[in-house]
Amino acid sequence: NIDKRGTNPMPETIETIALKRQKWVEANEENGFEKGLRRLLTDLYPDNAHFLYELLQNAEDARAQEVRFILHEDRIEFEHDGERLFSINDVDAITSIGFSTKRDDATNIGKFGVGFKAVFAYTKTPEVESGEFHFRIRDMVVPEVDGLSRSPAADKQTRFVLPFNNPKKPQDRAQNEIETLLRALDATTLLFLTHIRKIEYLLPDSSLGYIERNDLGNNRFEILLQQPNELATTPTWFMKFDKKVQVEDEEAENESQKMKSCRIALAFGLSPVEVKADAKGKKKRDVDTAPEWELIPMEPGRVCIYFPADKETSNLRFHLHAPFASTVARDSVRDC
Repeated sequence: NIDKRGTNPMPETIETIALKRQKWVEANEENGFEKGLRRLLTDLYPDNAHFLYELLQNAEDARAQEVRFILHEDRIEFEHDGERLFSINDVDAITSIGFSTKRDDATNIGKFGVGFKAVFAYTKTPEVESGEFHFRIRDMVVPEVDGLSRSPAADKQTRFVLPFNNPKKPQDRAQNEIETLLRALDATTLLFLTHIRKIEYLLPDSSLGYIERNDLGNNRFEILLQQPNELATTPTWFMKFDKKVQVEDEEAENESQKMKSCRIALAFGLSPVEVKADAKGKKKRDVDTAPEWELIPMEPGRVCIYFPADKETSNLRFHLHAPFASTVARDSVRDC
């Protein structure tokens, strides 16, 4: 990718990226590496439908406020209103292995460069539409635009379409696994995110669920949980404290990048204090007018690396987020 003078690199395009990736695919096939690499990358994510967190991570890093999953019998769609749309560098990164545009930014969640590869356990041809780009990915790394047309909505949102066409994952199984994880999303999913305020999901039976975070002021937050086919929402309240800390990055390539400013946060459970009995002797809770709140224990207290690290236990009675070095699957802390 060098110009005729042999000095300045020519601008990348989807076509030039696809050409380089195709050569890599053909070399792997010639050496018999293709199946092993595919198995290695997809086996990094042991949890069913874990890729949903990769999509949420992409939206959070793009500074999205609202995201939406739409689950069909043969595919899942994901869209968000992130202010940062795809650039050609993002196309390059999402079709790469081990490269990420977010690796050196300690404020971003997605720094591993292999996270998006988790979708290939469910699909062979994921599609991305964002900004000026609409492309699908084949053979895990090759972007292509054949037969795709960009919609006007791409000017304002990013959209992923994942058809369930991996022969090792039947469509009904894919749908059931994803629906199970969507229904399992809870208040801690949103608790330590900075930008995303609402996660909404639509199931194949047209039932709707969502999680929504509201700022009540004075470090207090309300998170509403709406389960599909239920009439009432379930509120949970937290008092959350954040602080920036300097963390030494053991994987920094040079001294200037060794110390990074990262965020830690603690979230305590809250409950509004009951108001005094009225003239008729009745008591009620009123979140808007409650003069006081009481702390309640979180049992168990969750360990989070932005999202909950399900395999970690703190034995604390509050939720904790810290810039731990996580496994690629983000379910536990690496030994380092």
